Amino acid sequence: MRMHWLALLGLALMLQATVSPAAARDDWPIEWSHARSESLASISSPHLIEAPVFRMVVPFRTQKDGGPWQTSNCGPATLGMVLDAFGIVGQATDDLRFRSHTYQGTVGMRTGTALQHIAHVAEDFGVPAIGLYNEAGQFNTWSLDDMRGQLRLGHPVMPLVRLYLLPGYEGIGPRWGHYILLTGLTEDGFFYSDPLQTDPVRGATRFIPAAQLESAMQASHLPGQAVAFGGPGLPPLKVWSPPQEGSARAGGQP
Repeated sequence: MRMHWLALLGLALMLQATVSPAAARDDWPIEWSHARSESLASISSPHLIEAPVFRMVVPFRTQKDGGPWQTSNCGPATLGMVLDAFGIVGQATDDLRFRSHTYQGTVGMRTGTALQHIAHVAEDFGVPAIGLYNEAGQFNTWSLDDMRGQLRLGHPVMPLVRLYLLPGYEGIGPRWGHYILLTGLTEDGFFYSDPLQTDPVRGATRFIPAAQLESAMQASHLPGQAVAFGGPGLPPLKVWSPPQEGSARAGGQP
């Protein structure tokens, strides 16, 4: 059944919704942690995704583009997927790296990108970053339910993980940190996009069991760190879900 879903997801990549670039808004909050303090059932949203299995259709981008920073560009490449999804197109991965590393103070260095600087650049382009910090100004420690809640609100989630704990990377050195983009849910896990992949179908239709994702996040050098993207003024992302028996529609889409 899971392989059937993945085959259908590949077809969904051809059905990307066309959206207009969003203008920046001065009145957007920098952080929003609503899903951390209230149960999913209490959240009211006109775009709440209720399908038990779904995936937001996000354009794929690989970090392995032949550029000089491709080995450490998982953060900027993942941010590029987010911006493309919300219609803010044309931002090259290396440009997003330059912007975020300007904030980080590491322009020209072969190093990774901290999540707070990725979030900063997203907000520069008018895409609010959600839940990076708690009320005390420290990094949130995200739970699986936090991420499920944000995904059901139509907000892709970008967690920090240990690469060697992701499916297919067993044996990679444990020092490697990595960013992926969670885009949807199954009954027992999460769909995600992995910028280390080069094939757009395989890269955008990855699956990880919930317990494995939790382990990969808790083993990172900042356990449980993540940020979600979305907010007022942005269009809802197109959603794919497998056809239900007796239904000709999936995920609210024709």
